[in-house]
Amino acid sequence: MTAFVRIRPELITAHRMRMEMVNLEDEDIENTIRMKGWAWVRARWAWVYAGEPDFIYRQIREVIIGLPDIAFNEAGIEESIRSVEEKARNPEEREEGLALLRQAFEKTGQLEEAQRFLEGR
Repeated sequence: MTAFVRIRPELITAHRMRMEMVNLEDEDIENTIRMKGWAWVRARWAWVYAGEPDFIYRQIREVIIGLPDIAFNEAGIEESIRSVEEKARNPEEREEGLALLRQAFEKTGQLEEAQRFLEGR
C-alpha cells in the first residue's frame, strides 16, 4: 500500500512546516523514517516531521523522492505547494523548494495533477 504525504504550514513559527505521512505499512521504511527524525502521532495514526525549509527539503529528497511507495495525498497537493512557497525564507529557498516538489511529483507520477498549481511559480 502506498503511504501518503502532505506538507502543511506549522503555525508556531514563521518559516516552519510540518510533513504528515499516513498508511505507512512497510516495516523497513518505517524504521528508516524513524531514524530520519520523524515522530509517531498516535492520535492521528501518522508519522510527522516538522522543521524549517532546509530540513523539510532534506526529507523531500530522502523520503518522498528516495523511498518507494510514497506519494502525495491528492487532496493536499495544492496545500503542499503553497506551504513550501509561503514558508521559504528567501526567493532562492522558494525556488529550491518548488524544484524539489516538481521532482517529487514526477517520481510519484503526480506531476500532471500538480502542474496547474505550479504554473506561474
